[in-house]
Amino acid sequence: MASLKINSARLNETLQSTCTQWGALSTSTGMCRLTLSQEDKNVRDWLVNQCKEIGCEIKVDQMGNIFAIRPGTATDKLPIGLGSHLDTQPAGGRYDGILGVQAALEVLRTLHENDVKTHRPIALIDWTNEEGARFPGAMMSSGVWSTKSSAPLEACWGLRDTEGVTMQDALEEIGYLGTTPCDYRENGLECHFELHIEQGPLLEREGKSVGVVTAVQGMKWFAVRVTGVEGHSGTTPMDNRSDALVTASRLISAVRDAASRTGLGVATVGVIKSDTSSQATIPAGVEFIIDVRCSTDDMVDALATEIFKSFDAVVAEEENATSYDVTRTWGLPESKFHENCINAVRRAALGEVAESQIMDMKSRAGHDSAWTSRVVPTSMIFVPSKDGVSHNPNEYTSPEHCALGAQVLLQAVLRYDDCAKTGAF
Repeated sequence: MASLKINSARLNETLQSTCTQWGALSTSTGMCRLTLSQEDKNVRDWLVNQCKEIGCEIKVDQMGNIFAIRPGTATDKLPIGLGSHLDTQPAGGRYDGILGVQAALEVLRTLHENDVKTHRPIALIDWTNEEGARFPGAMMSSGVWSTKSSAPLEACWGLRDTEGVTMQDALEEIGYLGTTPCDYRENGLECHFELHIEQGPLLEREGKSVGVVTAVQGMKWFAVRVTGVEGHSGTTPMDNRSDALVTASRLISAVRDAASRTGLGVATVGVIKSDTSSQATIPAGVEFIIDVRCSTDDMVDALATEIFKSFDAVVAEEENATSYDVTRTWGLPESKFHENCINAVRRAALGEVAESQIMDMKSRAGHDSAWTSRVVPTSMIFVPSKDGVSHNPNEYTSPEHCALGAQVLLQAVLRYDDCAKTGAF
């Protein structure tokens, strides 16, 4: 099996052609393929047809997650999962998530055309709404499947996009509201592997070709509402203002300063909303969201504590009746991957490149594998991102690195399957 090779030309042609057909931005090589959109439906339909052509059984669960299962010789074993996502940010790239699904398809195609019979079934998985760009909540459907997320199925179904469409209605509209339970206990996996671009600069900076991912850092999101007093921009004296936007601007700066000062991790504000948004009105209410990410859960909590201490100091200095409230809206605990899966990835990588080209690393971004790791053995494979760019039309990973990642994925699956059969991990 060590000599079995994926078709690198086919992988890259399929990746580029499907991106061009479904979701390509007209002004760049970027992508807008929001979850459960028409573009997402089209690429899902294509994927299902491709998997059926090579003999896969298709299951669609209650969150629209697609499981394309290639049978193994054992009929009583759970499948080895190869998962990622096909949805993108509103102005994203062609590789984040998409490469992982296309590489999984290439693995299935390679096994099929070489008539390789694995012991356990192999399941390609397209996880719904990983990005959280249309319906708020990243890695949403893998979280529901794991049963470990704070957002259960019914709550996710009820979420609305900016047009007021619920997620349940969107699933029904494109024909992907499945009947398979979105629950690992009823639709389980033996383990989960995910190929992904790094989305950061470390592999490229260090001259490495493959990242063996051992964990995903912890993260929490907080919604902050700053309240002041609405007033006329021309008639309210400067010393008599309770300007929520001015206070919010200082709080946002305090987020950056606390992360820089403590060195505990990173903190970002990427969403800001003013109640009035009127040129002639002093804002009375402003909302923003803080994204805090650190290596461990304790560090996340410590950085959040420092941020909110800074907020108290800012409000005290302003002394103008502005105030703030905080609600924790989402979180992903630190995820530690399973040694059996990590070893399968590492041995597979060593079969393709020199040890000097391999780096053990922790993911700084969230992935569906973070949720699967709560309930089944999991690991990930990273390949380099040019200049560390992601969530951007300029996102790029070379065809050679895409192919290398897919080859490592293939060999990791075969190695894990062999070890699971013999019990010799």
